[in-house]
Amino acid sequence: MKLGQILLVIVLSVAATLVTTRIADNSPQQNEGIKQPVVKQTRLEQVKNSGVLRCGYFIWPPFNTKDPNTGKMSGLYYDLVEEIGQQLDIKIEWAGEVSTGQMLADLASNRYDMICSPLGLTPGRAREGDFTTPFLYTPVYLYVRKDDTRFDNNFERANQPDITLAIMDGELSGIAANENFPSAKQTTILQLLNSADLFMAVANKKADAVVQDPFSFETYDKNNPGILRPTGNTPLRMLAAGMPLPANEPALKAMIDTTINYLIDSGYVDKLFRKYEGNFKYFRAAKHYQE
Repeated sequence: MKLGQILLVIVLSVAATLVTTRIADNSPQQNEGIKQPVVKQTRLEQVKNSGVLRCGYFIWPPFNTKDPNTGKMSGLYYDLVEEIGQQLDIKIEWAGEVSTGQMLADLASNRYDMICSPLGLTPGRAREGDFTTPFLYTPVYLYVRKDDTRFDNNFERANQPDITLAIMDGELSGIAANENFPSAKQTTILQLLNSADLFMAVANKKADAVVQDPFSFETYDKNNPGILRPTGNTPLRMLAAGMPLPANEPALKAMIDTTINYLIDSGYVDKLFRKYEGNFKYFRAAKHYQE
């Protein structure tokens, strides 16, 4: 065989070997051992696939309450969230109580899908998580012992080093104390306790005052009448309240927001407010056709 023919045979043999090797490398058998990337489900996909929305919550009458004997829950937010579940044909699982300081981390770690309790929308919280659209706006007042007149028409008197405020870290009382009264001292109530313990700290003279919403105060005052009072008729501030959601989950937020807006426009939320309102009236979000 001539040299040129020999070289041609060699080239063709090498080419055939390369083609065969490439086909073998791409065969299903060869790829079986290669780890494929896992596609992470969105929270909405998790909820839809399981048919369950996992709620973290904290007890904060009259929004969420729990019977200590039976464990049965009730309250404005409890009713609202259960109705959201009915509308979406999703089971609501009240998965566990949370602390206000830990709940956003719990959402981020996928322990819960939503915190089904009221929380004020603040910039600091917005850095760590998302919120449902607010359907409730609450005034907040400075509450003191009945015979204490130091702060009447004088909020600035509470911003002094000789004043102690009852607070709960990560909650309205703590946020307002830090922003409105940075010079005052603070006494901290454990986060797993509820609003009544903040008022009790003032009543027992562990603190001079507390910033809180009137609905929580009304619940306390029913059981402890005539001990505390607001410093006046002028709120210290107004705050929109929503329910915390995990960050970067727009599809889940859109589903919950759409349902809340539907319940606002249908009149369900008005009925819910009337059921739980006492002397103080809730500040409602406007119906969308009234905006």
